[in-house]
Amino acid sequence: MMNAPRLLNNRNTDLPRSLFSDLQLDKLLSAQAIAVLQHPCEPDEIMRRNELFLLLDKCENAARLENTLSALCATERALLLYKDAKIPLDTYHRQAEVLESYIASCEALASMRGMGSLFADVAEYFSSEEKQKLLSEMTDSARKIRILLQKMNAGFLSFSDKNWLTPDYDAVSEFDSISECAESLGFAVPKKKVQNTKINHSLSDTICRLYADEASQIEAEIAKYADVDFYAPTAYISEIKFFLEINALTQRAAKIGVPHVIAKIAQTPRYVAKELYDVSLLAKNCESIVPNDADFTENEPFAFLLGANGGGKTTYLRALGVNLVLFLAGCPVFAREAEIYPFDIVLSHFPKDERFDNTGRLDEERGRTEKMLDAARGKRAFVFFNETYSGADEKRGFDLLTDTAKKIKESNFFGLYVTHFHEVMTLDHPVLSAEVDLDDANKRTFRIVRSKGSASSYAADILKKYRLDKDSLAARRGKNGN
Repeated sequence: MMNAPRLLNNRNTDLPRSLFSDLQLDKLLSAQAIAVLQHPCEPDEIMRRNELFLLLDKCENAARLENTLSALCATERALLLYKDAKIPLDTYHRQAEVLESYIASCEALASMRGMGSLFADVAEYFSSEEKQKLLSEMTDSARKIRILLQKMNAGFLSFSDKNWLTPDYDAVSEFDSISECAESLGFAVPKKKVQNTKINHSLSDTICRLYADEASQIEAEIAKYADVDFYAPTAYISEIKFFLEINALTQRAAKIGVPHVIAKIAQTPRYVAKELYDVSLLAKNCESIVPNDADFTENEPFAFLLGANGGGKTTYLRALGVNLVLFLAGCPVFAREAEIYPFDIVLSHFPKDERFDNTGRLDEERGRTEKMLDAARGKRAFVFFNETYSGADEKRGFDLLTDTAKKIKESNFFGLYVTHFHEVMTLDHPVLSAEVDLDDANKRTFRIVRSKGSASSYAADILKKYRLDKDSLAARRGKNGN
């Protein structure tokens, strides 16, 4: 039989674990979910996952997936108990449980038809004629094993803390006889406490010898499935948990008014969104999250962000980063609308927690920056810098920042650089700033606004005005059939 199809398919690219710490996603999601997010998807895989998340917005579909997960987890538990079984009688019981739970798991996966193209291959595999024939045989085997075990157990009785065997299937223990007599005389008899007595090797061997034919029949039934991979259904557990966990996150965000949407997949590099939210704040139990827009295009792929401490700069950076990572994993993004390009890699540079003197920290940050840009070279990358070189003196820090910005521009990277160096206003890059929202009565809300466009953006605006920009020209060529 062919191997079971995979549910999740990813690129070979691994996003660094530090990115998720910088974005504080590791405080919001499980390690298993982070492990999935570390592997970005190709566009077709993004669409397949998007389809499933749209279906999960309906409670009945989420419940179906949860029921399937329960069946798979039951199989995982049964396999663990079977692996730990040391004596024949226990092994027989556990093998019957494995067969029964495996059948239930396969049937649950087969029932996933209608849950989008992502589950189509999986459902087809587990509902195939070959698989169904095997499950039918297993059902018969499980039933036979249960009947044989019941017959073997009929000769095993217990009294107090002692065990003995008897071929008299209708035998009654002394405790039961005395209890029945006492009750007939009107005495209140306490209920006997049922105790699970572990069967040792000697007792198991004795029972198996007493019921040698039954034991041989059980082992013959078990031997039929020596080549079956009972672990195959359990491979989907972590993947299904990922979908349910992200779905739970969207429901949690919705309770405080944060919307989610399936982002459009851009054909050319861009990251444009309306009312983008930083849902990592849910880890702090925030009940109100301020949204901001994003506008990164090929004309202006990189920007600096200025603003006072506590003004929401890092929150804006996280909103960009969190939703980009979610998009690349085929998840909904937390925004009113969004159009995002499937970038090859996302990297971040945040201050380290370790203590350095100024010189030591500067060297460490410069080294990490060089490694980060090297890792992104030749790829469609989106890079995030948060107060890099902030510990240096103004001149030295700004010189290093300028050099980094130059390399980013030469490599055509997209990105955001949060900084307190106001001299970035003199560079040919857009500058954003965190400013107090005047519509907020308490003046505690900050909005990210454009402070300065790049010099090249003015030329781009002129080209767009006269419909000579790249998009307009492409539209005209398509319309004319050229």
